[in-house]
Amino acid sequence: MAESLIVTAPATSANLGPGFDVLAAALDLSNAVVITRRPGPVVVRVTGEGQGELPEDASNLVCRALLQGLGSLDGLEIECRNRIPLGRGLGSSAASVCAGLVAANALGRLRWSPSELLERAARAEGHADNAAACLTGGIVAVGAAHSTIRLEVPRSLAFVAAIPDHLVSTADAREALPAEVPRRAAAATLANGIRLVLALTQGQLDDLPEVLEDWIHEPYRGRFVPGLAVLRGLVGTHGCLGVTISGSGPTTLLWCREEDLGDLEAAAAVALGDAAPNTLLRPARIAQTGVRARWTAPGDAPRLERSIG
Repeated sequence: MAESLIVTAPATSANLGPGFDVLAAALDLSNAVVITRRPGPVVVRVTGEGQGELPEDASNLVCRALLQGLGSLDGLEIECRNRIPLGRGLGSSAASVCAGLVAANALGRLRWSPSELLERAARAEGHADNAAACLTGGIVAVGAAHSTIRLEVPRSLAFVAAIPDHLVSTADAREALPAEVPRRAAAATLANGIRLVLALTQGQLDDLPEVLEDWIHEPYRGRFVPGLAVLRGLVGTHGCLGVTISGSGPTTLLWCREEDLGDLEAAAAVALGDAAPNTLLRPARIAQTGVRARWTAPGDAPRLERSIG
């Protein structure tokens, strides 16, 4: 048996309220891609999230990313062990793309730089925020030409992720946005984005309830998010520091300190009640590392550890 390459890629939450297409956080929930060399045509398997739905051939997102660096996938067995829910605003596509690119870099000994990996991922995704957080971990701000700054934030920052049981496509969520926004809305959102970065980097978590509001995308995407209004009603209680739509939704993040996770999760379950009874609540923390790749000896490919919930 040949050795295997194992690549893990974290879930991500983009925008973080007023940081539309600029801010994103990596979360401690991840997919794994296990690639083993074997004779014959490529074999692709999907387990976990998307099993029976995602393609098990070269059209799979992981495979398409691999093909950016490899001339052929023949001779590879590719297993996608997915734990990130699909179409929920948690960066499942970015995780697949980034995992495939990092795997191609390792298998092909290509020596792509971190900036080139991000550039390729951003082209595949159409935007760079999720990909940047996925590749580097932590909370990041993405600027012009995909320049990325990682923010140093308090380790006590945590979230309760409220994940509905229905999907929202990024294309539909983008279509819901207006072509133009009022200047006052843009200015207010920009001010909050700056204040959010300062609050996070200065460790002023008590300032979060005042700076997480957005007027550019969340007012138009709220209709895709069941229970959003009742979850926002928790702000200021049970340790809830704010509520933001994760990416294009329908998942929301309830911001809190780690010590308040249990109390806030219980309160969210009660608040959702009949409004969104099939919403899954999971504690989430910042993933301090991004995509990781390592080789394992034959027979030593481990199962992906559960790190959220």
